[in-house]
Amino acid sequence: MDVYKNKAIPCIFEYDDYRQFLHDLYQFFKNQRRTFSYRYFAQRAGFSSPNFLKLVIEGKRNLSERSIEKFAVAFKLTKIETDFFNILVHFNQSSSEKEKNHWAKQLLDSKGFNKIHPLKQAEYSYYANWYYIPIRELISLKTFQEDPIWIAQQFRPELTVEQVKEALIHLEQLQMIQRNLTGNLQQKVKSITTGNEVHSNLIRQYHKAMIQKGADSIDLVSREMREVSSVCIPISADKREEIKKRIQEFRREIMAIAENDKDPESVYQMNIQWFPIIEKE
Repeated sequence: MDVYKNKAIPCIFEYDDYRQFLHDLYQFFKNQRRTFSYRYFAQRAGFSSPNFLKLVIEGKRNLSERSIEKFAVAFKLTKIETDFFNILVHFNQSSSEKEKNHWAKQLLDSKGFNKIHPLKQAEYSYYANWYYIPIRELISLKTFQEDPIWIAQQFRPELTVEQVKEALIHLEQLQMIQRNLTGNLQQKVKSITTGNEVHSNLIRQYHKAMIQKGADSIDLVSREMREVSSVCIPISADKREEIKKRIQEFRREIMAIAENDKDPESVYQMNIQWFPIIEKE
């Protein structure tokens, strides 16, 4: 059965991967017109290689600025669709994290994208701003006060009141927190899908921010309040995987201890790092 038959033309604003969009768009036109082929598209777009579109879809070729224009014209994209396609290509093809974050922000600021995904901006903020998760955990403490000034003062260095207000709004929108029967804020168990490329990139950014916070704690937090240590060891591939599994088990044990703590007083961050310094050739 052809999953593309009788379907509407793919909407680019539903995608965060331009290659998948091109794949679906090609299949759509192929079903509308049997003569539509990779060769036909190449002639229509002005490419010398008859399989250029196929190579791009498979990730074997990238698009240049000029190629983006040719693709937009050949597929008859509107101005707003072309602008979004341009952002999408740059986001997917960016090699540096700084560039990727820039284009991710452009992606989520798009009106067309926000119309279809109204909560994506809140999700972006959740992963892009390291303090969202600690604020959510802070709400579980008995001493919690729903006062942006008080919340801001709990962090070192302090957050701004505007940062706290925005975080609380987004956390409620994402149903990460909710109001109970008495009107007070409380946590709500709600997972956010993080499989797409936008969020996986932001999660890397979040990990980097928290690792830096760990480094800063050496100077900012007394030794009695923290545990920072390191070890450098030679290891075989088999033992490397065994240790990785042990670390994952240990993390689950720590989570179980925290979940059974009925009277939490502080919010802690635990970073576990296990990476090669010298790799086998």
